[in-house]
Amino acid sequence: MAYARGGSLHKNLNLVAQLEWNDKLKLLHSIVSDLQIIHSHELIHRDLHSGNILLDDICNAYIADLGLSLSVKEDSNGIYGILAYVDPEVLNGKPYTTASDIYSFGIIMWEILYGRPVSYDLEDQSMLQIEICFNNLRPTIIGNVPQHYINLMKGCWEKESKKRPTADKICEIFTEWQSNEKILLELSVSKVTIENFKYTHEIKSLETYTRSKYISKSKSYSQEMDNTDNELVIEIGSGWTPPGSSQINK
Repeated sequence: MAYARGGSLHKNLNLVAQLEWNDKLKLLHSIVSDLQIIHSHELIHRDLHSGNILLDDICNAYIADLGLSLSVKEDSNGIYGILAYVDPEVLNGKPYTTASDIYSFGIIMWEILYGRPVSYDLEDQSMLQIEICFNNLRPTIIGNVPQHYINLMKGCWEKESKKRPTADKICEIFTEWQSNEKILLELSVSKVTIENFKYTHEIKSLETYTRSKYISKSKSYSQEMDNTDNELVIEIGSGWTPPGSSQINK
């Protein structure tokens, strides 16, 4: 096992967000390459987030904590992980798939872009789950973000898992970007402006992430609604756009 001397991605998000685009691509490529290996062994991570991605150096990372991983051939009735990273289909009662990890990777793309953990302004966790599952709530995109990056990130966030790119496809995309002068130019001239994120929002986001506990439940949202006596046990809230489709970014 490689020694990750840089600590977790979560603890280094602010530093990572200041990297040049070429270095960000190297980092993202290293993460999805690890995910590609996991999926090639017919495994699903199920708990992918910036806290269990470890940095060897600022441009190279390893996916850690495979404790919740399972074979694609296994069935799981539980929901595990941090709500912000959990596949909406899983929250709605469907089983984990490799595409569930891709959704989580899309959230990580956003965090690397803005240098902070994802967070939503909804205190009611059951309502947050409704917004994610049924109203397509996703992290807000602001600033002059390269369109290629937006499209891929939104693709990973697709509500329907079958519309998300695979880890293999994302690796191909990053390889192409790193060798395509036109795309590299588009990336290099873009400047992400994040002044609209208030300082208090950033502090709330960090505290929310720190306080978060893992979801470990056997019922989907729809099942919970069928039994109002049961409390919804969720602790926190936190696109490669198909041709011809439109998506509201809330």
